[in-house]
Amino acid sequence: MRWGIAGYGDIVTRRVLPALRALGEEPVALWGRDARRAAQVAERYAVEASGSGQEILLRGVDAVYVATPVVRHVPLARTVLAAGLPVLVEKPLAGALGTGAALDAAGRCAGVAYYRRLAPAVRRLREELRDWAPERVEVRFRCAFAPGLDDPMRWRTDPAVSGGGVLADAGSHRIDLLLHLFGRPREVAAALGRHFPGGAERRAELGLRWRSGLCAHLVAEWSDEPPVDRFELSGEGRTVTLDPLDSGRVEGLGAAPLLLPPAANPHQPLLADFVRAAASGGAPVCPVAEARLVDDVIVAAGRSAAAGGFPVRPWND
Repeated sequence: MRWGIAGYGDIVTRRVLPALRALGEEPVALWGRDARRAAQVAERYAVEASGSGQEILLRGVDAVYVATPVVRHVPLARTVLAAGLPVLVEKPLAGALGTGAALDAAGRCAGVAYYRRLAPAVRRLREELRDWAPERVEVRFRCAFAPGLDDPMRWRTDPAVSGGGVLADAGSHRIDLLLHLFGRPREVAAALGRHFPGGAERRAELGLRWRSGLCAHLVAEWSDEPPVDRFELSGEGRTVTLDPLDSGRVEGLGAAPLLLPPAANPHQPLLADFVRAAASGGAPVCPVAEARLVDDVIVAAGRSAAAGGFPVRPWND
């Protein structure tokens, strides 16, 4: 397949382009709002065409990957789908902007890049949950992120562009795992704090509750304190832990820890899955409709935080 790529940031250059080439796919066009920068990146990574006009994404391609700031995800994806092309969008789909409902992907090959669904450790955990009902999940994430005024990642501190702060950025992956493993929660309570001057939160704390009685507690923060990335489930006298989440190390499924490492480039299995879906007419690992549910939780978290942490229901059912 020939691919158009929207965006020229780190995800594209470090993960998407190498993954496509490793799979034998052809990245042939690079779009960005800054035509000069798009041309520089395209030349550096041997992409034949570039430009700031959206037609560059649609001409002579078979699929499009959208890896822009979040505010442009839905408008670009709508343009791609209107042209009859499959589209894969970086996460979150829209975050706290809540614009994902404007993307009609029914009957189309359209997905969002929640690649951790494909991690071997997550797949093994999902198998375990067929016969085990945890009562509580603890999710902790912390890493450093403090971009200066001239940092190209500064846009992530402006919720009007990024769709939120640490919750939409890193927290969205972990919310997606919770929904992928357990389905839709009934209610969400949240506190968002330590905001950047631009408005995005550096710390988010969520409580989620399911009809089954399962409760999850998620804390995500950008901080200079030691990094953490832990996913722990407990119940029925058992505890299962993925720590660090992306290490593939799983404790609690046997006498010894399991080692189920993910791909060195997690976008490679993600893109392989999408190529398969586009060729077969099937659904990608995370269809747009499921990614919208993550956005719904992020929007509900904002509502709860604005109400002083009072629990709210993301859906009226």
